[in-house]
Amino acid sequence: MSCRGLIRLDQLRGRRAGGISRRGLVAWVLAALAVMPLMAASAIDDTKSVVAWSAEHAVALGDDFAPLKTIVGDARVLAFGEGTHNASELWTLRNRMFAYAVEHLGFTAIAAETSVAEGWVTDDYVNGKPVPVDAATHGVFSWTAASFEENRALIEWMRAYNAKAATSRKIRFYGLEMSGSTKPDGRLLVQPALDYLRSIDTKRADAIESRFSALLPIFNIAKLPTAEPAKLDQLVIAAQDLVSLFERYQVLWTAKSSSDAYQRAYRHAVAARQLVAHFRMKGQGRDIAAAENLRWVLEQEGPKGKVFVFAHNSHVAKWRMLPADDEQLHSTMAEFIHPQLGNDIVVIASLYHRGETRDWLGMFGFDNQLRPVPPSKPESLNAVMSRVGKPSFLLDLRKLPSEGDVRDWFEQPRPVRNINVREEYNQIKPAAAFDALLYIEKISPLHEQR
Repeated sequence: MSCRGLIRLDQLRGRRAGGISRRGLVAWVLAALAVMPLMAASAIDDTKSVVAWSAEHAVALGDDFAPLKTIVGDARVLAFGEGTHNASELWTLRNRMFAYAVEHLGFTAIAAETSVAEGWVTDDYVNGKPVPVDAATHGVFSWTAASFEENRALIEWMRAYNAKAATSRKIRFYGLEMSGSTKPDGRLLVQPALDYLRSIDTKRADAIESRFSALLPIFNIAKLPTAEPAKLDQLVIAAQDLVSLFERYQVLWTAKSSSDAYQRAYRHAVAARQLVAHFRMKGQGRDIAAAENLRWVLEQEGPKGKVFVFAHNSHVAKWRMLPADDEQLHSTMAEFIHPQLGNDIVVIASLYHRGETRDWLGMFGFDNQLRPVPPSKPESLNAVMSRVGKPSFLLDLRKLPSEGDVRDWFEQPRPVRNINVREEYNQIKPAAAFDALLYIEKISPLHEQR
């Protein structure tokens, strides 16, 4: 934007010994206030072509997700990013999208931003095993003590689908997180691995348990940051040795139990090692671990398997702005795995504009009080998409023009809403981070399961 309409400071300087005169200062403030609406209007005008192109190519969401077929194609991974963790509409859309992907696109599993350990309980439930439905529901999103009706609907649909006589291949549920909790505890990962080991090799179980007995009490977010360096070193070695033990005896232990039992126990051990590394990286290891776990999920599903990934936009984005201080570097799960998968991963981000919500995560001190979500700030990707004029739609960014203002706009960093209770925005290049956008106008709180 041109600064021609702004009054130059030297024009305002009715010089006194102290600098700007009171009259000059008042004139400068009034001029600045007058030009601010013009600047905002100009910023909005600059997006007219973006809004027009988006309106032309946006596909309204109807009763089915047929437009998804064109967007996903033959990709093995469909990553659906949620713009915030506490919106009923986004989880309901996830359920519909996953059902369509299974029934029409051949998807065989869902992998979610939840605990590896608790995810197994969910997997047992959807595959017909007699586990408590409350625990299975909680396993879909283990970051909060509450469970939600939207997740109950997901696992009930999965269980019913797997129970059909016509179902030739049962769908699976996987957790991608080391310990899906705001207060991670390594005991939840180490103990299941030790329990499995004791069931097949008592001698080695005794030896490894004796090493962990003094370490498990400090293997949590409360104790580990202040633990003695020597204790941390011992934990690093013990976690690695536990994984190595599983890898050395894979063939023997699988024969003594089953492939599924071995793999579950082994992934608990791997997740424990990942959690140690996460602590040592000052909390920057989550996405590294999630990418490694997703690769394992793809291996388990085999060459014909297709995985629906559900996690926050900030985890599935294929591009994230580098921080000024590389000590704060936090690359995304998709950034780590995209080079290997290429076109085999398609990322759809979700956007919202306004509504109301609750802080179910309990991270920001609102105690789950109903709270309005104000309209997105005008320059954000969310607000620009709100001007398309449809309450919900899918937009395929791979159809962007090869050059010109519209492509340039989507290729530049734009503010994108993060967790709404913080009214926080991430700077993201939409065209680099996402293959498509799913927009909804309003969000409302999740429904707690009673």
